[in-house]
Amino acid sequence: MSPYLLRAIDRGVFAVANLINLLLVVMFVARGRRNGKVEKVAGLVIVALAFPLAAASLLNALGRRAGWTWGLPLLMVVFCVVEYLVDYALKVDFRTGRAMKPYLILFYLALMAMIGYSFLLGKTFGYITLATYFLHMAASAYSYGRVRHGG
Repeated sequence: MSPYLLRAIDRGVFAVANLINLLLVVMFVARGRRNGKVEKVAGLVIVALAFPLAAASLLNALGRRAGWTWGLPLLMVVFCVVEYLVDYALKVDFRTGRAMKPYLILFYLALMAMIGYSFLLGKTFGYITLATYFLHMAASAYSYGRVRHGG
C-alpha cells in the first residue's frame, strides 16, 4: 500500500474517533434535554460509523500492517454492533440490570482503543482525541445530572 493511502486510513480512523466523541456530546446533551429524536439520530450515526472503521480495519489487515491498526478500530465496530442490537433492533431495556456492566466495559474499551490509535499516530492526534473524549464525558455528566435529578 502506498504511504498516502496508509496516512489516509489513519487520518480517517482519527476523524471517526473524534466524530464519535462529538456525536456522544450531542447525544448526551439531547438526553439531558429530553430530546429523544436528536438522541436517537446521533446514536444511529455513531452506529453507522462502524462501517468506515470496519473498512479501515480490513484495509490495514490486508496491507499486513501492525495488529493495533486493525484490532483497535474493531473494538469500536463490535461496540457499535452491540449498541445497534440492544438499543435499536431488539430495544432491550438493559441500563438498569446486570447487562449494563459488560456494556459499559465494552463502551469504554472501544473509546480507549480510539484514543490509543490516535496517540499511536502522534501526540497531537492523541491529545485532540483525548480532548473530545473529555467533552463527551462532560456531556455525559450533564445528562446524568439532568435525568437523575429531574432537571
